[in-house]
Amino acid sequence: MALAKHEKERIVDEVKQVVATASTLVVSDARGLKVSELSQIRKEANDKGVHIQVIKNSLAKLAFKGSDFDCTQEILTGPSLFAFSFGEPGAAAKLLKTYAKNFEALEIKALAVEGQLLDGSQIDILAKLPSRDEAITLIASVLQAPIGKFATLLNEVPSKLARVLKAVHDNKMANAN
Repeated sequence: MALAKHEKERIVDEVKQVVATASTLVVSDARGLKVSELSQIRKEANDKGVHIQVIKNSLAKLAFKGSDFDCTQEILTGPSLFAFSFGEPGAAAKLLKTYAKNFEALEIKALAVEGQLLDGSQIDILAKLPSRDEAITLIASVLQAPIGKFATLLNEVPSKLARVLKAVHDNKMANAN
């Protein structure tokens, strides 16, 4: 069933709003994906802050024009499933990589990051990015290590001085006897 012109314009406007705030895009081939499988992907995507949408390629091309995702024009063929990440760039990649292992029909076509188009086989580049919380923890541990060593060093100076003074005292006592 063909969409009316005003429906197409509404869809393009909605997708443009999503594109304006998205940081990364993962494009998959959704051909052969069962409705129950797509529902399962959508449910988890909502929980993880990932926007999943099946969009006609012609409408997606219009919505992506002038954005970081314009680079996907050449790969938009066949039925496509679009997964947009917002806060965490790797969220959509992690999600679809997991489901691509479980659902044979789901094939990653490409990724778009900051105007760069990556082949679907390079999904690990995004999927292995640490989440925001993981990155903060990693940075905190890196920053904490020098502080811990400095504190130990500061603690060692009086300890060494106390040991030297004790040795001098013991040596004087031994010589006095």
